[in-house]
Amino acid sequence: MTALESMKEKLAPLGIYDLSDISNINNELETYAFALDKHRENIDKLLSECFISSAEDYGITLREKLVGDVKDFYSLSKRREMLKIRNSFGEKDFTLDDIKKFLLGLGVNDYSITENCTNYNISVCIGGSYSDSESKWIKKQIEDILPAHLEAYVYFGGKTWREFELQNRTFAQLDALDLRWKDIHMQ
Repeated sequence: MTALESMKEKLAPLGIYDLSDISNINNELETYAFALDKHRENIDKLLSECFISSAEDYGITLREKLVGDVKDFYSLSKRREMLKIRNSFGEKDFTLDDIKKFLLGLGVNDYSITENCTNYNISVCIGGSYSDSESKWIKKQIEDILPAHLEAYVYFGGKTWREFELQNRTFAQLDALDLRWKDIHMQ
């Protein structure tokens, strides 16, 4: 029911207003109703953006900005999944499985983790290609989340896109190597 229909329904039993479509009262009610309907749309949008599962715009973007960069190069469902993982991570979640889950929340899918319990350190090798700023952010997130007694070694396998671009290879040169996409970053 629109705001106009609701107002007319409530005023009709009073019998003191001319609610016909050509009356001044109707024109005034239409003006109020237009503004009220716009406010209702804004409230509905705000409510949907308050929850990760229904957010589609600024609700996702603002949450991503809280923890790092906006990940608009991922699909909306992937961004939601990453945020849900980040939000589910708690102060007691420091097992190897929890750290793996945390890496997925950062958007890191290709990694290997090596634990050295006697020396209290953990090494995380991250595969794939990330920009310099994203690499720094991922490294900082991993270092910040691990318990203080662990020394964290975070490094990235393969070349960054910047290093790859500096090689000045043509597409034909790269294509001649006959590599799979996941192996290109190792060249």
